[in-house]
Amino acid sequence: MEDTSSQTQPVRFGSFELDLRAGELRKQGVKIKLQEQPFRILAMLLEHPGQVVTREELRGRLWPSDTFVDFDHSLNKAINKLREALGDSAETPRFIETIPRRGYRFLASIDLAREPFPKRSCSLDSIAVFPFENQGAHPDTEYLAAGIPGSIIHSLSQIPNLRVIAGNAVLSIAGEKDAQAIGRRFNVRAVLFGRILQRDSKLRLQVDLVDAVSGEELWGDQYDRDLTEIFVVQDEISREVSQKLRLKLTGEDTARLTKRHTDSIEAYQLYLRGRSNSEKRSADGFKKGVECLNEAIRKDPSYALAYAELAQSLHMPAYYGSVSPQEAYPKAKAFALKASEMDDTLAEAHSALATIMQNYDWDWEGSEKEYIRAIELNPNYPIARLHYAMHLAELGRFEEAILEAKEGQSRNPMSGIVNAIVAFVLATARKFDLCIEQSLTAIDVDPNVTFTYVSLGTAYEQKGMYREAITAHEKGIALGGSLALHKSMMGHVYGLSGDHARAWEILRELQQLSQRRYVPLSSLAIVYDGLGEKELAIESLQKALENRETLLIMIRVWPHFDKLRDDPRFQDLERRVGLRH
Repeated sequence: MEDTSSQTQPVRFGSFELDLRAGELRKQGVKIKLQEQPFRILAMLLEHPGQVVTREELRGRLWPSDTFVDFDHSLNKAINKLREALGDSAETPRFIETIPRRGYRFLASIDLAREPFPKRSCSLDSIAVFPFENQGAHPDTEYLAAGIPGSIIHSLSQIPNLRVIAGNAVLSIAGEKDAQAIGRRFNVRAVLFGRILQRDSKLRLQVDLVDAVSGEELWGDQYDRDLTEIFVVQDEISREVSQKLRLKLTGEDTARLTKRHTDSIEAYQLYLRGRSNSEKRSADGFKKGVECLNEAIRKDPSYALAYAELAQSLHMPAYYGSVSPQEAYPKAKAFALKASEMDDTLAEAHSALATIMQNYDWDWEGSEKEYIRAIELNPNYPIARLHYAMHLAELGRFEEAILEAKEGQSRNPMSGIVNAIVAFVLATARKFDLCIEQSLTAIDVDPNVTFTYVSLGTAYEQKGMYREAITAHEKGIALGGSLALHKSMMGHVYGLSGDHARAWEILRELQQLSQRRYVPLSSLAIVYDGLGEKELAIESLQKALENRETLLIMIRVWPHFDKLRDDPRFQDLERRVGLRH
């Protein structure tokens, strides 16, 4: 490594410069007050970056033998002063690491500053915000490590013309933290990283905003706060980031940026747990999600965002065929409307309402208006864009659907459910090779999202890869996905492949299962289609229509009904669901 001892140029690390000739420490060109001993310690550490500088070496250079001081006390005090100036900490060091009983090591990379820090005259119009690295073992910290950046994303998304995407925990912790590589990969101008440590009710947050073009740190700070101050910290971070991106905000923009959806820490934590569980898209995940969100609302009955998320978590199991539409949608619609009444600017409420209007009311025109309204309110909300893409696909508007899906994916490219929905849209458009490729990408991102295996199994089936299709559906079931949906699709595979005995066996399993729990009749129709039993399939779908089953929104495009399309009775079903005019 380069030795800086004989260099006269300022030494740069992060957003700092140490100018040995001037005897100054500067941050982005602004002088920082630092006493002589801490300054000299920093200079000595910078002579040997990445190497341990022992306490004895520091003593020999800075505290000669004829100096009568309490060396340990003086050194510790000087190191603390230095860390304070750098915004660093012993527990989560960015710059100075303590090597117990030996000395200290400088961690950051350095370079020689040939030019002063550039003045930025233009704003940065895009940012990736990553989950914070959890540096502790507190049970609630994982939710906060994802939830705090999620709240920052939600705040920054209110700023007009700022593209905000969510990063992925795997990339930010297990993978590289190279802001420039991330910038190239996701086409963003800035990246926000963070680390979090929780001890009882105390939080320590270290946040770093990095220019994705130059790799320079734009801003970094450490927050040592009580958990009760978490909302204040989130507001401060959002304001700092917007300022460092040099965004021009109106008073209304600033108010939206720091808008709080609840003042209850308990309700907020329950909301984070609920959202995290529901995103798994499993029966157990939805159940736990609903429990947490109901409890969040009990803690704060005015929490509109929790009502919107609860609406989403209640209606989703009906989409997967796990609960009856009559049980799910009326409750979900009431919560979505309540959220919208509390806060009509909440994109999440309009998006949830749009899906319910589509899935249960079969009001396709009204649903589209609500999706468009949600996207207008928050262009960076990926779920609104992706559910709208599904809406377009179900109507057969495939080019529009794929464009909208890709736009949603660009907002959260490392989300498992986001990538799974893109695969679903490709399956409806009969782009099965691309669907398989996209499904495998979704599995790489998060192998536990059950929805991925619906599209993957369908694409394999349509390619004649029957064994792979069965394996995909079995994996979906093993992860807690909809038993009725995956079983019916397995039955369709067996029917198409000529193994009619296995297909009839699955039909019997579904009929027996319906004695214990809800099984949609449309799932039976899927198996009958695979077997070529047109009359039984049409009869099942007609009964499903009477029950307003959710799967009927797929009958225009889903390949599991292809053998029925020419039948006038099937076309009448499409018409009554609003899919044919």
